[in-house]
Amino acid sequence: MDEWYKLDNAGKMFHAVSEQTNSSVFRIAAVMKKIVQPDKLQQALDDVLKRLPMFAVKLRKGVFWDFLVENNEKLFVQPESQYPCAPIDPLETNGFLLRVTYYKKRIAVEFFHSVTDGTGALEFIKALIFYYLSYLEEDVAYESALIDIHNQPSYYERDDSYQNYVTDEKTEKFKETSSYQIRGIPIDQTIAVHGKMSAEKVHQLAKEHGTTITAFVTAILIAAIYKERLQYRAYKEEIKIAVPVNLRSLFPSNTLRNFFGVVNIGMSVTETTTLEEIITETSKQLRKKVQKENLQQSINDRVKWQMRLAARFIPLPLKYRAIRYGYRSFSERTKAMTLTNMGKVRLPDSMESHISHMEMVMYPTKKSPINGGMIAVGDELVITFARMIQEADIIRTFFRELSKTYNLEIEVYSNDSR
Repeated sequence: MDEWYKLDNAGKMFHAVSEQTNSSVFRIAAVMKKIVQPDKLQQALDDVLKRLPMFAVKLRKGVFWDFLVENNEKLFVQPESQYPCAPIDPLETNGFLLRVTYYKKRIAVEFFHSVTDGTGALEFIKALIFYYLSYLEEDVAYESALIDIHNQPSYYERDDSYQNYVTDEKTEKFKETSSYQIRGIPIDQTIAVHGKMSAEKVHQLAKEHGTTITAFVTAILIAAIYKERLQYRAYKEEIKIAVPVNLRSLFPSNTLRNFFGVVNIGMSVTETTTLEEIITETSKQLRKKVQKENLQQSINDRVKWQMRLAARFIPLPLKYRAIRYGYRSFSERTKAMTLTNMGKVRLPDSMESHISHMEMVMYPTKKSPINGGMIAVGDELVITFARMIQEADIIRTFFRELSKTYNLEIEVYSNDSR
């Protein structure tokens, strides 16, 4: 009998809210040092999907919730032909909720967020590249940080960890205030703008300010949004950046499915606010909000909200309408953009030497038309902004601030051909 999985807690939400202007598709890519060989990439993909069956799934309609079932079709690697993070068409992928593409030296894997989060996606692409290099007969050494395709799939890899860690404790309700929202002239594709820089230098800068790379970059982003959009407005709203947090470090789990929380970091900026003050404030908030008890609360809220919706007799279209309403009214309203930091990717040295750099592209949405992603490998840190509006002012100011104020050398490149 075919395996089937319930959509995990976050998966239900992504499935409910995805539409043409919110694809819920994110990308992790590795830019190799040599041109990609598709036949070898296909062999590696076949192996990895056999070993990680929770990715080899398709969506089935249920009466009360949709669910995922085993997909026994073949997923083909394709030359890249669309803009990044385009909605996944099941006809194009044989029903799979991910796509694997290549373009010159880039290998990109795009995932529908219902299947996995950044951490699960990273494990997938690390395994894919390792076995791809093995098929090329490159001298790569296996290390235990990688998934071994000769092992049996583990039950723990497909666990719904939200359900495992939900508790009954009641804490005071915190009302999230709304944030300034970025607006612009919509365009019908996603433009990804990448800035490549030294990971070590950015780490040093953050250290000099007594903070982390995430807090430092968030602060520069808030300053850029203020400078470009709010400086000359009479009414100055708070500028908040949503920062996804991997829950596995605080709530031990080996799941490759969704298991993350989101914290909103932000403040009201005025003409007298200094960059130093913004950095201090973002650091303070980030430290406080990623503490275990705060993240426990977000797990409880998320699970309980869906349990209320799960009242058996509410038909699916009504549930999805309720989730979409909640997402647009509460989740999207409380941030100007999302910034996902995948951190420094640990790879065996023998493998790292074949990779130039990596990219993380976070899909934009109608209400968050610019979103950011960061990922580092070796000393190459790449910060990527994906936008679906014409205006690039915030992105330009952000990179200019980093290069002018902090003397960082940044190589900026983009898929914008217009």
